[in-house]
Amino acid sequence: MMHVTADTQGLRKVLEIASRVSTKHLTLPVLQCVLLKVVGSTLTISATNLEIGVVGSLSVEVGGDGEVAVPTQTLLQTINLNTQKHTTLSLEGEVLHVETKTSKTAIKSVSTEEFPHIPQVTENTQSINGVLFAQGIKTTVFAASQSSIKPELGCVYVFQKKEHTLTFTTTDSFRLIEKTAPQHGFILQDSLLIPYKNALEIARVAELAEDVVMFSTNENQCALTVGNIYITSRLTNGSFPDYEQIIPKEYVTHSTVLTSDFLHALKKTNIFLNKFMQLTVVVDTESLTLSAQSGEVGTTTESLHAATEGDAITLNFNQRYIAEVLPHITDDSITLHFAGVGRPMVIESVHDKSMRYLVMPMNK
Repeated sequence: MMHVTADTQGLRKVLEIASRVSTKHLTLPVLQCVLLKVVGSTLTISATNLEIGVVGSLSVEVGGDGEVAVPTQTLLQTINLNTQKHTTLSLEGEVLHVETKTSKTAIKSVSTEEFPHIPQVTENTQSINGVLFAQGIKTTVFAASQSSIKPELGCVYVFQKKEHTLTFTTTDSFRLIEKTAPQHGFILQDSLLIPYKNALEIARVAELAEDVVMFSTNENQCALTVGNIYITSRLTNGSFPDYEQIIPKEYVTHSTVLTSDFLHALKKTNIFLNKFMQLTVVVDTESLTLSAQSGEVGTTTESLHAATEGDAITLNFNQRYIAEVLPHITDDSITLHFAGVGRPMVIESVHDKSMRYLVMPMNK
């Protein structure tokens, strides 16, 4: 019968990752559970929501093999409130006992027979820089579509544009972001469409990397191994739009402003947005002016000093679409490139050219 003693902190770390994957499921309540399995001196903790699966392993002091499924949140909350360095887990009948020097807890288990198989991806395995991989996802994921109508738009599109890099792109058809991150020596044969929620979990695990991260892919799954954590996501079948066609080749106006000035002006106009969140952008020779008006609240206009080349232009945008990219810009200046009336605007940092962000204007 299963009886092991584990390091409490190690147990907590794995359960925290597992808890983000476990979900409420009306027809499969076992998806709210973690599967604990002991073989020899290794305890594995598995969780899945059928879209994404995670397996964490820990070395334990053993008194016997076995497996049990228990509700993830119940076990995590119990371990989180455990003040002792070591925790003993033992199975008696259908009850998991969680004990320390100072506490005893009994948690009812669920049948392990219904617990889904988590795919093991072993093909095309190579090492990857986990922090840069996570950065690519976290920079772009906000612009993925929240709608399920076009599944490919609800994904982070990962492909190799140039060698020694990976390019991450998302779009919801109103805006598009592209981020290229260094990835020395990595070769990606086929592009990947990772559902955006799964991509975020993969990024969180990739960021934990203190040493080498191994990345594997096959036709239907991608997987990441970081230390004692293995995480795998299904991939979406489909084609990401050929977005290079919508990125303008020529611009009529370029306007460069300080990022901090731009951010301050957006905070002010935010107070006066109408229900369509309409922001008016006016560019002339010496300034860039942002204005917003709400029939209920009033109007505001903010003029920024700008270095501008090209024609004067006036366009309307959804302010949220512009504001959401700013946390991902570290440069102190940005350039807004305008392709003309009714055409997209592209925002880039002045120095860091690894990212570009396209926003479609609003129709009047």
